[in-house]
Amino acid sequence: MNLIINGITNSNFSEFETKLEEMDRKDLVYFKLRELNINYCQGCWDCWVKTPGICALKDDYEQILSRIPSADQLTIITPILAGYESSLIKKFKDRLIPMIHPYIESYQGEQHHRRRYDKLPDIKVIVLEDEDTTDEDIAILTELYERTSFNLRNKLIELVRIKEGAEFEHVFTHI
Repeated sequence: MNLIINGITNSNFSEFETKLEEMDRKDLVYFKLRELNINYCQGCWDCWVKTPGICALKDDYEQILSRIPSADQLTIITPILAGYESSLIKKFKDRLIPMIHPYIESYQGEQHHRRRYDKLPDIKVIVLEDEDTTDEDIAILTELYERTSFNLRNKLIELVRIKEGAEFEHVFTHI
């Protein structure tokens, strides 16, 4: 199963979203974050202490979180806003804390939290660029997602760049 997390904040990429929503594949589960009620992480650590692996916040994020451990791929779609991922994606990633344990272990020469599940999905990122996007923005986002993947002990499959107004059909063959 491929989980698709759409972090587009407005209708600037409506043609892309329409095409995405028209994909008819049984192995895809699609979430448009801006249409869901997802709260910010409160930093309460209940997902580690009181209800291990389960977030204490009861909102639409539960339907995403419950699918992550069984997914083969996690496709994250984000526009670049002020040189960074969208606030919707940042909020989504902050709520991934239940995927790991509070306990620390040595992993490839660094100290990291233990993974809660034997397998987590590999990550693919689709970055939607505007005219102000720089190569430095892309380098920063690439490093950010490489580190996210390293911390979760999965793999960053690729980071695909789509410029605003450019052809994007090729992206759908790789989702």
